[in-house]
This record gives sequence, C-alpha cells and structure tokens, in this order.
Amino acid sequence: MKRFIKIFGITLSAIILVLFLFVIGVGVYFHKALENKTNEKLPYLQSIKMILTANFEGKAERDLKETRLKDKFHNVTIYYPNDFSELIPITKETLDWAINKNKKVFGTVKVKPVDLIVFKDKKEMQELSGLIDVSGFYSDFDKLIAIKYEDKESILEKKETSLYFFQKSILHEYTHYIFSQMVASTKGGASAYPLWFNEGISEYIGNDKTIVEPTNFKVVPFDQLNDGKQWQTARFQEDTNVYMESYFAIKYLVDNYEEGVLKEIIYSTNSTGKFEESFEKITGITLYDLEDKFMVSYK
Repeated sequence: MKRFIKIFGITLSAIILVLFLFVIGVGVYFHKALENKTNEKLPYLQSIKMILTANFEGKAERDLKETRLKDKFHNVTIYYPNDFSELIPITKETLDWAINKNKKVFGTVKVKPVDLIVFKDKKEMQELSGLIDVSGFYSDFDKLIAIKYEDKESILEKKETSLYFFQKSILHEYTHYIFSQMVASTKGGASAYPLWFNEGISEYIGNDKTIVEPTNFKVVPFDQLNDGKQWQTARFQEDTNVYMESYFAIKYLVDNYEEGVLKEIIYSTNSTGKFEESFEKITGITLYDLEDKFMVSYK
C-alpha cells in the first residue's frame, strides 16, 4: 500500500510538473506572438492578462487613459477629458439607448468589459486609430470604443444636429462592439462577414428614431465592400457614400423582412461560416438582387 501511495505521488507530481511547463510554454508563445503583432515590448504578466481577458492594452492606450477622468457604467469604462464632465449624463443615457436597442434587435448578447475613450482632438484620435476622417471607431483587439465630440454647449442644449451626431457616434460604435461579441469564436468569425453588412447594421442602429433622407450617391458593388482596404478605397471615391449605401441596404432588409432578419442571418453565418449562402437561405434573394433593389424604395 505504501509503495502504491509513493508511486501515485511521484506520478501525480510528474503530471503536475508537465502541465505547469506546458502552461508556461503556451504563455511564452502567446507573449511573443502579442509582441510581434503589436511591435511592443510587453511585461509577461501583462500579456497573460491580455490573453485571459481578450483585451489588448497598448502603451498609447494606457498613456491616453492616464490623462483622463474615469467613470464606470454597466460594462463600459468611460475615459474622458475634464472638459467633457458635463456630458457624462447624456453619454450614459445614450449608452442605455444603445444597449436597449441592440438587445431589441439581437436579443441578449454576452458582453465583456469595454473601454470608451472620449476625444476632443481629432488628430489625437487619428493617431490612435490610424483612420482618416472618422468620428469614432471600435477595435475588438483592444476592446476599445473611441468617439470624438465637438461643440459641447450645443450638445448640452440638445440642439438637434449636434446632439444627433454625438449620440449617433456612440450608438454606431457600441453596435460594432455588440456585433463583434456575437460573432466571436464562431465559424469564420468577423472575417466571414462583408464590411458593408457590419457597417450597415451599425448605421441602422446609429440612426434609430431618425428619418434618413437619401442623397444622390454612386452605388459601389457589394463585392467591392468586403474588407477594410476596399472600404477605405470606396469611401474616398468621387460621389460615393458607402455608409449611407450600407444603411439603406440594411434598411431594405428590415423594411421587407423585419428586424429579426438581421439576427437570423448572423446566427446562420455563425454556424456555416458562409455569409452569402446564409443570406440567400434566410432572405430568399441573392446579394445581387439586394444590390438591384435596395435603393428603389427610397428614391
């Protein structure tokens, strides 16, 4: 019996040691992978924390946070300049709006902590995002929403145009965050979806309770709006408006199939990893049909 206990103890110790070395090895591998991806030197424990929370926090983001005040609301931590303090109540009100509208459209989605960094300086936000001429952005890698505000007094006075653009930015970017949570760890992930669909949903919720009048713009074929590179190219082509185009494509689906169609397409694509097939199965039309039809109702 003593011999058995001794052998069992040695075996168990060996297994624990192997598991410990395996965990260390995996940690080192992901630590190096994160450093290579971000071109930053990261403390080992910090990189492990990022892996466990699926939330990268780089030096630029940490530096920005240190210069801002902080407020927690639901799963969102808001980092904002002192000048923004008076707008915190409206920000929280709009976050509630975004949370409730997304829940109405998509049902209950499991969420993780996310940061919201507020910018007054357009250049400062551009340096963090690498994007040109945007009023906000969402980074799933960083679990970071960023918005820019202008004309604080007009927002506080709830003047229609200023308040609309401020709230739309929050609604739009929070929807990107929810979309990313819906498609995370699924077959194909976010890459299974064309960018026009992702942006169109965010524009649709961003314009909740707003009547959007179409303007004359050149329609970009959907197969030229699949990824970020194509999107940026199309954005700056003459006479295009890819945000409005994507909005009206989604609006057409909602008007003809009701809001639930968006969730059905996402659930189907999450299972198959094939957006186009799922789209046709749920709607009964092809993407080419949508391209031909979506603007007819609004012109």
